[in-house]
Amino acid sequence: MQHGQVRHAVEGDLAAIAALEARAFPGLSYPYFALRQLFDVHGHHMLVTASAGGLYGYVLLAGDGNGRSWLLALAVDRTHRQQGHGRRLLDAVLGLADDRELGAVWLSVAPDNHPALRLYQAAGFCLAERRRDYLGPGQDRLVMVRQVPRRTP
Repeated sequence: MQHGQVRHAVEGDLAAIAALEARAFPGLSYPYFALRQLFDVHGHHMLVTASAGGLYGYVLLAGDGNGRSWLLALAVDRTHRQQGHGRRLLDAVLGLADDRELGAVWLSVAPDNHPALRLYQAAGFCLAERRRDYLGPGQDRLVMVRQVPRRTP
């Protein structure tokens, strides 16, 4: 199993992230210009997993400062899936959310994306609602939430 480093994204990663997005989410991927702007606004919550061979995963969290944040993206290149990279990215970004007291974390996921559903459920996400046409006609999504973990005094 190859373990890449989880680190904060840098501007130079954006082209590789855009290419990964296009491969991971055909027809629904963030275009480069949107990733550029998301990086400018939320780059402090954009993490990647990479090694000398290149970038093969990323995660993006957006916090609204009002006790609610959204996991906007989590993608791992197909050739690196089922190796724990998605879980490491998710754990790292949830750790940031908890450390920065961003509140509950919300996300949307395709109802038939069973690997992602297992990952999110294992990380403490619960189903909040099912939304028809959430991302457009025929693009139903499950909306899930992970409440703020209780802190021990």
